[in-house]
Amino acid sequence: MKHIGLLVFQNCSMITIGAIGDAFRLANEFEKDAGQQAPYRFSVLSDEGGVVTSSSSISIWTQSLKRYSLSDFHAFFVACRDAAETAESNDRFLAWISLQGSIASVRIQQGANLAVVCRNPLQSTVPIFLFDDRSDVMQDGGGVTPTDLALAQIERDLSSDIARKIARILQTSYKEKNKPDLDEASITTTTEKIRESARWIKENYSNAISVAQAAECAAMSKRNFQRRFKCEFGMTPLEYLLRTRFEVVSSMLRNTDLPVDKIARRCGMGDGNRLGRLFKERYGMSPTQFRARQHFESEERCLTHEESWNAATEIVREAP
Repeated sequence: MKHIGLLVFQNCSMITIGAIGDAFRLANEFEKDAGQQAPYRFSVLSDEGGVVTSSSSISIWTQSLKRYSLSDFHAFFVACRDAAETAESNDRFLAWISLQGSIASVRIQQGANLAVVCRNPLQSTVPIFLFDDRSDVMQDGGGVTPTDLALAQIERDLSSDIARKIARILQTSYKEKNKPDLDEASITTTTEKIRESARWIKENYSNAISVAQAAECAAMSKRNFQRRFKCEFGMTPLEYLLRTRFEVVSSMLRNTDLPVDKIARRCGMGDGNRLGRLFKERYGMSPTQFRARQHFESEERCLTHEESWNAATEIVREAP
C-alpha cells in the first residue's frame, strides 16, 4: 500500500485534514469496488505525536514524525499556517528532512511545493506538498487547494477518471488542466526511474524477477509502472525482459558450445524444454537449429572469404 503522510501543527484546520483524508479514502473505495486492493494507507502526524488541537478546538490524535523516515511514504503533505515560513524556519521539520540520507537537495518550487531529489534514482523520490490551510486562504478561490494536491497525486498513481469521480463527490472544481504539475524536474525524475528500472532488468535478467519487483524499484504501482514503461520503450516490462533474455540466449548459442539446458538456467529461462518452446515461438526454430544455422552461415562466410583471398592471391601471382 502507498503510505500517505499528513503533517499537522497546533491550530490546524479540520477542513484540510478531512478533505485530504476523504480523497484518499474514496480512492481506496473505488479501487476495491473494481476488485483491486486498497492502494493507500493514510497517517496523520505531528512533531511530537499525541494530541493536536485544531482551530475549531477539536482534539486530533497524531503519530510522531520521529517514528518515520521520508522513504516510509509515497507522498507527504504538510498543513501549516504559512507554507514558505514552515519550509524555512521550522527547525524540527527541516532537521527531520536533513536526516533522510538519500536526499541530495530540497527546494521550494511553485510557491508551496517541495521537490525532494534522491541520489539513487531507484529510491523513491517522495513529493512533499506544503500548503496554507487557513480557511480564509482556501476559500478565496485562488491558487491550489489541498484537495487539488491530493487529487493530482491520485491521478498520477491511478487514473484521471478516478480523480474526476472523487472531485464530483467532494464537490470541487478540480480539472486536469488545472492540476499542479511537479515541474520538469519531476517529469524527468519519472523518466529516469523508468530507465533505471530498465537497466535493473538488464542487470538482473538471469534471476527470477517479476514486473512487480521492477515496479517496486521504480517506486510505482504495478499498473502505473507498466503504463509508463510502455510509453517510454514501446513494449511492456515483461516483453523487455524476454527480449533481453533472448538476446543473451542468441549470443550464447552463436558464440559458445554450452548445452541448451545450461544456457536456459543462466538466462533465467528455466530449463531447456521451456527455453526450446519459447524460442521456437519467437524464432520459428529450436535453439539447436538456430545454433546449427549460425555455425553453417559462419563457415560459409569464412569459406567465401578464403576463396576471395585465394583468388586475389592468384591474380597477384599472375600479374607481370
